[in-house]
Amino acid sequence: MALIGVAPAARPVIAALGVTQIIGYGALYYAYAVLTPAMATDFNVTEPTLFAIFSIGLLLGGFTAPAFGRRIDRHGAARVMSAGSAAVAAALVALAHAPDIVTFALLVVLIEIISFAVLYDAAFATLALHAPRNTRAAITLLTLIAGFASTLFWPLTGWLAEDMGWRGTYLIFAGLTLGLALPLHLWIARRPLPDPAAIAAHPAQTEVQYQRLSGPEARRAFWLMGVGFAISGMVISAVTIHMVPILLARGMGETAFLIAMMMGPAQVLIRVVDATLWRNLHPVAVAMVSAGAMPLAVLALLLPGPPVLTGLCFAILMGTGGGLASIVRGAVPVALFGTEGLGQQLGRLAAIRNLMGAAAPFAFALSTTRIGPGPTLWLVVALGLTGLAVMAILWRKVSRAQAWPATG
Repeated sequence: MALIGVAPAARPVIAALGVTQIIGYGALYYAYAVLTPAMATDFNVTEPTLFAIFSIGLLLGGFTAPAFGRRIDRHGAARVMSAGSAAVAAALVALAHAPDIVTFALLVVLIEIISFAVLYDAAFATLALHAPRNTRAAITLLTLIAGFASTLFWPLTGWLAEDMGWRGTYLIFAGLTLGLALPLHLWIARRPLPDPAAIAAHPAQTEVQYQRLSGPEARRAFWLMGVGFAISGMVISAVTIHMVPILLARGMGETAFLIAMMMGPAQVLIRVVDATLWRNLHPVAVAMVSAGAMPLAVLALLLPGPPVLTGLCFAILMGTGGGLASIVRGAVPVALFGTEGLGQQLGRLAAIRNLMGAAAPFAFALSTTRIGPGPTLWLVVALGLTGLAVMAILWRKVSRAQAWPATG
């Protein structure tokens, strides 16, 4: 099993990062849509306005991601994550006390800019250092743990908001960031990195290695990868942040939250499949499965049938696509280009992803109000199929370049 191949010294690091990713994605991403109605009422603005603010944050985060990536390569990912955790905690406290919509908007944008330093991209760069010969397996194990973020934080945010309001909820999340995420990142930063000599002495513990791309082929593959990831990211961003409202609009009623929670277990299950049955499958092939699952998920929701059944198919397929998307974000660059300069590579990919996908949450909300949920979901299906086509082109180029497991 691929997970067993992760070096024992790296497993505590993976577990610690799993906790910080649950907190990070739960507090900075999944909570926003649940709290939007209350925040809109408090500031007397429309919900699409709040999603537009979120989108601006994603856009500006795209411009700054490469700079964060360079700092990760220069200073170490765990140190950057530590500084990011402190900054996020302070920003969340300020957000909870925002007196007006302008201050609120500036803080949301600031949090989205900082988020690169504390979420998956920085975590994957950390794993490349602490599990250099088993990076894909380490990424899979991390995403297995972090896959519970939505399952935990959607209901948790709803319960906290009901008892404490949206401001109190963000204060709780600031406490979790400061009291758990920051100490864990500081602890990782103090841990020694693996000894290269010890790694070389145990080649049997090394996972499948792939031939690296270089020159023009590498540049073309990078842009195809970036655009493909960005399009899939647009679908994930638009759908997951609106998941509960989508299910409510499709007639799920009180079961909407329960159905949405199935996305988490689906993410975990597909990651187990990737870690076992697909552990020697090229990451680009896994990326194609991810890209294909998302339009199928939305299509399932549009088909006639019992609302609960179609909703479950939607959540499971969406969890499948999203669960694999998190893995391939880190595994594909490592397979095609190696781990040297990984922080900058991930920063550039995040820039493409954010610049293309920044408007997705706002565009989805606006389209839903203008043309209705049904036609909007059909547009999402078409977008998802476009992403699948781009990944298929990348797979064809990778195959021609013979980026297959190295022999000897």
